[in-house]
Amino acid sequence: MPINIFLCDDDLVQLETLTSFIHSIFSKGEIAITQATSGEELLSKIDAVKPDTVILDIEMKGLNGIQTGFLLREKFKDLIIVFITGFKEYAFDAFSVKSFDYIIKPVTFNQFKMLMDDIIIRLDQIRAYNEKSQTLVIASRDRSAAIRYDDIFYFEKSLRKVRIYTKCGIYEYYGTFKELMDKLNMDFFVQCHQGYIVNISKIKEIRKDDLILNEIKSSISMSRKYKSDVREALSCRLFS
Repeated sequence: MPINIFLCDDDLVQLETLTSFIHSIFSKGEIAITQATSGEELLSKIDAVKPDTVILDIEMKGLNGIQTGFLLREKFKDLIIVFITGFKEYAFDAFSVKSFDYIIKPVTFNQFKMLMDDIIIRLDQIRAYNEKSQTLVIASRDRSAAIRYDDIFYFEKSLRKVRIYTKCGIYEYYGTFKELMDKLNMDFFVQCHQGYIVNISKIKEIRKDDLILNEIKSSISMSRKYKSDVREALSCRLFS
């Protein structure tokens, strides 16, 4: 999935400048930009799309950037918040919001590029932490288990059962892929075949119609129907 970047500034020139910077840094499909000209508009838009990063001005009519930042932080504890402003005196308030950075206008392209490089590193750290902390809970007649995402290599559909290949061995339970995908956070997994769902972070390379995985010797079949989904997931994995 693309990185969702929200820009909020009541200065339209500043909004377009930052948007142009982002398009110069990222390829099409790697990012999705949402613009807002007020704190109120920004907050209304996050109901439709969960932000990964919010870059906002501070002095705006209505809700200012600091007030908006506190409301964002209440809703998204891992959200990367960056303030870009013409005023130095809000630095302590920005610290209270647990902002990622505080930049004084005007912002140069090189300065913004360094910021985005740092944001990508931080997003990757957040993703790695979430992958290690999230678990899939399964239950069968004689066994129940909570399996960490980071321990899962792939899922295989076997008749009316789902088989899970993990660092700790193989689990299986009665269920369908549809039920599994409804339960999983699919930001971390991708279906590559009618009979396989694979952990994106475990994919080492694509070799013709097979996926080569890290840490295990077996390869996973990839059908033409899902090839573009896998390539997109791998591409987004590099920037999330």
